[in-house]
Amino acid sequence: MRKALAGTVVFGLMAAPAWAGEGSTLGIPDPLWKLVNLLAFLAVLVWFVGRPLGRFLDARRRNIGQQFEDARDKLRRAEELRAEVETRLANVKKELEELRARAEREAKAEVTRIEAEAKAEEERFFGRVEEEITRRTAEVRRRLAEDTAALTAQMARELLSREITDADRARLLERSLAALGSLEKKG
Repeated sequence: MRKALAGTVVFGLMAAPAWAGEGSTLGIPDPLWKLVNLLAFLAVLVWFVGRPLGRFLDARRRNIGQQFEDARDKLRRAEELRAEVETRLANVKKELEELRARAEREAKAEVTRIEAEAKAEEERFFGRVEEEITRRTAEVRRRLAEDTAALTAQMARELLSREITDADRARLLERSLAALGSLEKKG
């Protein structure tokens, strides 16, 4: 900016003799007066507008640069977050697959355990049924033996009462008494 101002002053001074024939203000030729007036205006403009405008533009450039850096940082953080989210998502997918595989293994183990438990329960049930059958068979045999013995005794009584004589009865009585007597001697 200063170079442009210096160039304009040099040009004005070189052109001053050519302007001498024209009108003047305060003894200064009009074109030179206009040039000085323009230069003064430009100097005031630079001083009062240029400097604040330059400071404003510098501040704006720094602000834009800072915003650009902030945007870069935000972009970098967003990329990091995206990478982290993708990693977490991959880990979640991996965990889901592991959970699914473990659930399938546990389900198969549970099915196997339930089948084994059902088989054991079935064997216990059949064992109890077999024990019950054996117990009832023994009970039925005992009752049958008792009934058979009672029936045999009754039939023998009936047969004896029809076929036995008084002499046979006396002889049975003597034998029973003799057996009792031998028992008393032993006891």
